[in-house]
Amino acid sequence: GAKIVVRERIMTDGDEDAVTKFKVELNGEDCGADVVSRSVARGNSHQAFYSVIEGNARCTGHSACDAILADNGRVDAHAANVDAALIHEAAIGKIAGDQIMKLCSLGLTREEAEEKIIEGFLK
Repeated sequence: GAKIVVRERIMTDGDEDAVTKFKVELNGEDCGADVVSRSVARGNSHQAFYSVIEGNARCTGHSACDAILADNGRVDAHAANVDAALIHEAAIGKIAGDQIMKLCSLGLTREEAEEKIIEGFLK
């Protein structure tokens, strides 16, 4: 069966709002989908991630939403899966203080350290 890969990277800042909606229907035997969103919400921005994977045959599906929150940013992740072979993951959190401290010990400012961490996360 066919395999679908969808990857998204998004960054919001200030008072921006962003909504991402994915809907994948898996109809062929042994087909699969991998839907991955990586995002950063800064300032007072808000993001919503909606992922729907419908399995209408023997198939596999994976949906993941990974996000970094900075300042007052917010990210909401919602998923709907119909078949037992479909998986949804969400990891949303702030940058770990030990990551920033390590980079600062190498001579970067706090702002530079945050930018490096975000750059690596969105790659």
